Amino acid sequence: MCDYKGAAGARELMDLIFSNYIDEDKNFIKDFQSIGFSSRVWELSLFAYFSEADLNLLPTKGVVDYLVSNQKSIVAIEAVTSQPTGQVDRGVKTPSLSDVVPDNLPAARDEFIHQFGKALRKKWQKTNAAGQRYWELECVKGKPFVIAVESFHSGSSLFHSFGVAAEYLYGQSTVAQIDSKGQLSVVSEPIDEHLWNGKSIPSGIFNDPEWTDVSAVIFANGASVPQFNRIGKQEGLGDPGTVIWRRGTCANHNPNSATPSIFSYEVGTANAPEEDFAQAIHVFHNPNARRPLPPGFFPRASEHHRLPENGQILTTLGAEFIPFGSVTYIFQATDRKSEA
Repeated sequence: MCDYKGAAGARELMDLIFSNYIDEDKNFIKDFQSIGFSSRVWELSLFAYFSEADLNLLPTKGVVDYLVSNQKSIVAIEAVTSQPTGQVDRGVKTPSLSDVVPDNLPAARDEFIHQFGKALRKKWQKTNAAGQRYWELECVKGKPFVIAVESFHSGSSLFHSFGVAAEYLYGQSTVAQIDSKGQLSVVSEPIDEHLWNGKSIPSGIFNDPEWTDVSAVIFANGASVPQFNRIGKQEGLGDPGTVIWRRGTCANHNPNSATPSIFSYEVGTANAPEEDFAQAIHVFHNPNARRPLPPGFFPRASEHHRLPENGQILTTLGAEFIPFGSVTYIFQATDRKSEA
């Protein structure tokens, strides 16, 4: 990525965004260039989203990643990523198209849930030298606390969309049924546990009384270098001779469809959907939170997910175009490369 002309838009946009970033723990550049590349890309994408959503960042003294204000409320946010087991993140090579789609989808799905859950539990369990959890810290106490997660544990980890995360958080799967008249109905089925590699973890952490101090979970599977590259190209940055093409699946607004739509477009052209950093953001509200997330706190997020009293997950759309997953292709006169 450092010298590749096709990624110039990402580098330029990252530099612009970082010029306004406040590095309170003074480790961002060191981690970005060494052991924490993906984590820092995720944090930079979150920062860019907060800026475009007109949310204000308050001083944290480095004890929490973000204190975000909308003038009415303040929310504390900790960002975390899943990483390959036993490895540090040094910026995994750009996956090829064959890496993006798992060879064994059920096994990759089970691994995703375990790694996603592991990343969440890592933040939930963390204490400072005085034994305090995040929500017990003076600057966080009494405020909603949110964990923001993205998965980078394998080349195909970004393949999995928000639906898999919802199963783990709420402890239920959603089954689509089509009747003889072609009408769609959705039935929820409870999930007790998730198995992978001989290990079992309980499902539905939002149902666990010990998780009531976590107000919500933000999930993304698209806050990555290609996101910065596409938005950079869209904004006229990078190499003008580079062509970027995006193809993937997105929300199908046909109320009787159980399958997503397919999209494909050249980035930065007149007919292309406009992309922003909010597009990658999904917010899952904890129905049992001690301090619920204020309504509408994260504006422009692709989707907000809740579990009302009827027990069926309610999803509120924040945009017309909501990608579930995509592959980004980069074309140059003498080079061709694809990114997930």
